[in-house]
Amino acid sequence: MPDTVLPTASPAASVKRIRQRQRRRAPHGLSEQVRVREMLSYLAAALPARTSAAARLLALQCALRSTTAGKVNIPAGLIRGMRIVSEPSAFTELEAAGWLRYPTGPTHAGVSMELLDTAVRMQAPARADRARAANWILRICQMGEIRQLGATPRLLALALAAHPSDETGTPAAEQEVLARMCGLPLQQLTPLLDMLVTTRFLRSWAHGAVPEDLHWELARHAHLTGSFSGLESGRVT
Repeated sequence: MPDTVLPTASPAASVKRIRQRQRRRAPHGLSEQVRVREMLSYLAAALPARTSAAARLLALQCALRSTTAGKVNIPAGLIRGMRIVSEPSAFTELEAAGWLRYPTGPTHAGVSMELLDTAVRMQAPARADRARAANWILRICQMGEIRQLGATPRLLALALAAHPSDETGTPAAEQEVLARMCGLPLQQLTPLLDMLVTTRFLRSWAHGAVPEDLHWELARHAHLTGSFSGLESGRVT
């Protein structure tokens, strides 16, 4: 999916941008973190601005687990693991937005849906790669520091965790982009960041020299990747 999709981009333009970026990427593809960040960015443009955090978490799983025909099967265990089962409106919300269609409501076995988003259905990464990104999301959302929180702080925690350093060692994003990824008014970021410090998902956060910048430090990384541990700084610029 594209690194950043502008809200005004048409589906055709989005697909063209996907193809262009795929040709420029390294042969080994994207890490789970970057793939999730790009999908969050895409969904920020593809879904209505008022889409709830629970619906965005569900959309992430659907987009990353879909077939090229747009078919998605979400097991009941995954729905419980994402804590979406307590917010059934997430399904109807995405259906009302014209983003997916599902013939029946969730059952004890799970739910089957059809994605209607053409750009998502045309994404090139192999299903195994996308499935790893979907499982990475589940790992983050099940971390003890945030699993008992509501969908909104969990989505923000996921967005923060999905911002690894780029080639220069500096994460690249804007504070406004971070809020848009989560469907949040900008003024709600501060109390949610404080909440994530209180639960010890974040070690700390602070505004940068420019008020639009944010700096934060994740408290641990055991669930982020298998290749590093300890603390890593992140910055939204």
